[in-house]
Amino acid sequence: MLKRKNYGLLFAILLLALTSLSPSVDLSESNNPLPQSDNQSPSRTSSLRQTGDPVALRVAVALDDNGFSELQRISDRYALSKGVSVTLENMGPHPNSETLIHELTVGTMPDIVMTDAGQIRELAQGGYLLPADAYQNSPGGTPLTPLLPLLQWNGYTWGVPLDVDPYVFVYETQVLKSLGMDHVPGSVEEWDSLLQVMKPASGKYVLALDKNNPYGLSALLESMGSPLYPAARKALEWVQKNRASIYSSGGQEEIVWEMLKQGRIGAAVIPYSVWREHAGSEEGLTVETPWGAEGAEPQSLLSRSFALSAQSHNPEAAADWLYYLTSPEAQTDWLQSTGMLPAASEPYQNEPGVAASLPFDPEALLKEKAQADEPKPAWTTMVTAARELLTGKLDAPGFLAAVSSAAK
Repeated sequence: MLKRKNYGLLFAILLLALTSLSPSVDLSESNNPLPQSDNQSPSRTSSLRQTGDPVALRVAVALDDNGFSELQRISDRYALSKGVSVTLENMGPHPNSETLIHELTVGTMPDIVMTDAGQIRELAQGGYLLPADAYQNSPGGTPLTPLLPLLQWNGYTWGVPLDVDPYVFVYETQVLKSLGMDHVPGSVEEWDSLLQVMKPASGKYVLALDKNNPYGLSALLESMGSPLYPAARKALEWVQKNRASIYSSGGQEEIVWEMLKQGRIGAAVIPYSVWREHAGSEEGLTVETPWGAEGAEPQSLLSRSFALSAQSHNPEAAADWLYYLTSPEAQTDWLQSTGMLPAASEPYQNEPGVAASLPFDPEALLKEKAQADEPKPAWTTMVTAARELLTGKLDAPGFLAAVSSAAK
């Protein structure tokens, strides 16, 4: 009898111990479950860090030396205040898609990665990212409205922008006036008029842009009233017909400045940061944005953005770093130290000096422009199709077919 009582007591103790060690299970059903990633290692789907262990984050960035130093300074300030370890690794200013995916899968496998905002959706669809907003535990800045279509997919936000670099038109005021225009053409017909006056056959070009990325093409189409996708066939046909009159300017800004002043180029499409750094003090060079009063097209806005890797050991801690780096305070610090424009709306709304320092009205960066609710092609497809249209490998129908077939 005593032995049976002892067995019963032992069984009760064991049952109590097992109950206390078992994790609590939430049996409630979620109406919006987190997406599952094929590229998310089972060993990393939850934090491997035990309570009390120090947090160590790895962040892969794509910056020049000056930008890397400034980001390191801001990150160190965060690490000191939070008592965490943050290691920044620089992939260089312009890593290609293959390099980025290698880092996310078999390379250093960072907790956070930096890439163009245009590529965020494609990486999310491929299962390489975690939704940043699902792990957010601290407030960050409010992303500029035109960037949201690039950062969101499937009901989640997958990227958080660090800065924005609009592609703008630059021209020599007196040269353009001598050609009968007071501003950059705003339609296909006006571009035709400029083309006829310039007579490109005489060694002149109606426009200069970088043919290796879609931003310049997007700005040109935007000036014609068309987005990059879905693009108006009339605008694409103009590009197809007149691409020999478009000078390829990639990495040749100094040559472009001289050609602008000599009247050999009507206008150039460049990132705002390039104008600010190289030509901001040049008398006579004017900046004009491609967008109208209704707002800016996302594909004309180069934005370096952070994303949360599906391989992250500590997604909550990584998201906290990410939102700190994109808070209004850090955005203002980044602007003052690098000159790069904030990708959060608060500095434009709350700090009059930010908007006043720009050669254009930033209001369009705060507006919500109507976007077609339809599948979109992968960013790498857009890059290739734009380059091939500008270099003669695709005609207008071929461009439309290439991007439409890749939409998802």
